[in-house]
Amino acid sequence: MKFEDLGLLEQESIARGIPIVGAKKGKWLYDHIQIIQAQKILELGSANGYSGCILGSTGAELVTIELDPIIAREAVKNLAFYHIKARVLAGDAVAEVEKLARDQKNHHTFDFIFIDFAKKKYLSVLENCISLLTVGGYIVADNILFAGCANYKKRVQEHSQLQTELILFGLDGFAVSQKIRSH
Repeated sequence: MKFEDLGLLEQESIARGIPIVGAKKGKWLYDHIQIIQAQKILELGSANGYSGCILGSTGAELVTIELDPIIAREAVKNLAFYHIKARVLAGDAVAEVEKLARDQKNHHTFDFIFIDFAKKKYLSVLENCISLLTVGGYIVADNILFAGCANYKKRVQEHSQLQTELILFGLDGFAVSQKIRSH
């Protein structure tokens, strides 16, 4: 799948008021995913699957979590349409990430984690996301300049296991954190 293939889904999402990353941030994500060639990706906040299509564009195995069961079903359809290998979990991202982290016997690890759900909850998933991330893998958090993300932004910039860079897009941006050590 090419990034340009998502133009119609992007336009339809915007027209319907579905919160998506949009073209600029979407293209950055697409380019980054193409470079790192992650094999297992976790997404918190599926919406209708737009960003999941980007994340799964290289054939990676995608696990994506969406709170709203109706929009989660729409994500399933869109991901299937674009031939993305994905498992969509309908539920609260904080609880689902906690389950994944507790279930280490099944060796849940990810090369890339994209956080784009309730901004005030980013910090509450951080430690579990770090435990699920392979060394060298990335956590990318969207909307990092929003007020609700201030504590998360501060924590990832100071965290001993992470090396973090802020990528700005106008008045918004990503926190891109690479896991540099296990503990």
